[in-house]
Amino acid sequence: MMIPRGFNGLPMDEGFVTTAENKKNYAVAVADWNYGPEMPTNETGANKEFYAGLAEAMQCDEKDARRKHCSNCEYYDNSFMTQVRIERIPMATYDKGAGFRGHCEKLNFICNDMRVCQAWEDREMDD
Repeated sequence: MMIPRGFNGLPMDEGFVTTAENKKNYAVAVADWNYGPEMPTNETGANKEFYAGLAEAMQCDEKDARRKHCSNCEYYDNSFMTQVRIERIPMATYDKGAGFRGHCEKLNFICNDMRVCQAWEDREMDD
């Protein structure tokens, strides 16, 4: 059996967010894009302050703000090859308890499917 060179068959020199870029871009997402909540949960009514603020920023009601997650955002990529790339980036403290990791193509950082930010856009449906 031939084992491909690189990381799980992915060339190591292929461009992707680095650990340092991820940390910096995560901080930008929190500070400038209202990324959160800090402690995500599926409990109804939890994180009221976060979702009320997000709803105001996104000009929608709180119920709609709670429906938005990274995992249903246009910019969320959790495809197989992206998962291989994400494995290069060590888990951060903020990853624990926040669901699966994906790549935010807009803000270029590793996000979590249970969180959301103001950059959220509805995913376009293929015809």
